[in-house]
Amino acid sequence: MKEEILTILGKTYLAQGEQDIAIASWNEASQYTLPAKDQPEANQKWAELQVLIAQTYAQMDKPKLAYAQYMKALKTLKVTSGERSVPSAVVYDSMGTFYAQQKEADKAEHAFLRSRIVYEIRLGADNPKTIDTRLNHAVALMDLGQADQAKARFEELANIVNTDTYYANQPIRAEILTFLGTMEMQDNNLPTAAMHYEEAFNVRQTAFGPNDLRTSQSLNNLGVVLFRAGNLQRAEQALSRAYIIRKDLLGEKDPLTVSTQRNLQAVIAAEDAAAKRPFNN
Repeated sequence: MKEEILTILGKTYLAQGEQDIAIASWNEASQYTLPAKDQPEANQKWAELQVLIAQTYAQMDKPKLAYAQYMKALKTLKVTSGERSVPSAVVYDSMGTFYAQQKEADKAEHAFLRSRIVYEIRLGADNPKTIDTRLNHAVALMDLGQADQAKARFEELANIVNTDTYYANQPIRAEILTFLGTMEMQDNNLPTAAMHYEEAFNVRQTAFGPNDLRTSQSLNNLGVVLFRAGNLQRAEQALSRAYIIRKDLLGEKDPLTVSTQRNLQAVIAAEDAAAKRPFNN
């Protein structure tokens, strides 16, 4: 119980920009979940706390401290649960993202591979943890500038989550489709991008409700791609809904609200311009 409270407290501090206090909270929480042999649940909770600490060091632009935290976690878990355990896979997955942020592509590839192999062997190829580490890997490839490889990974994942009924309304499916939609839009494949964005919206609306910020993100994405495709009426509908959600939840001056408002204004201006054009005989 104390570990859970301290973990939540640390996340609250992090959201407030108090990274040092967040790390202190997670270090204290770690004392209540000390890793030990034959204690897989405690080992995993401890590993997740070490990852939070390492990720926060990375966000603070302290890569040496982040790296040291990861290595400390792996060294401990090697003794308590093994290098090929699920807790170790948790650490390797996060390390993959860390290495990608440091532009160390080979190390990132190795870390993600270690994580995926463990998850597939221990939990199964279609397990949510396996899918999640594969998604993180695809995002890392995109961040490393390997767009073609990233898109291929996203397409593989989309094939899985679109055909497995378990993932029908799971948020991770929306994430995958959103990334794929963005890559299709960058390639100017607007109808395909719109299809992915609309399906992501359907998933998020079901998972989070019609007035959630995550739902508004999908509406905004959909509105933008429909605008670029020339479907002004549907673009206005999507962006109007996104704007109302963001204004109600965040206020009219929030950057997200302002961004959607500008998108909506551009669509309305285009509609007005189209209405003034003379009809061709």
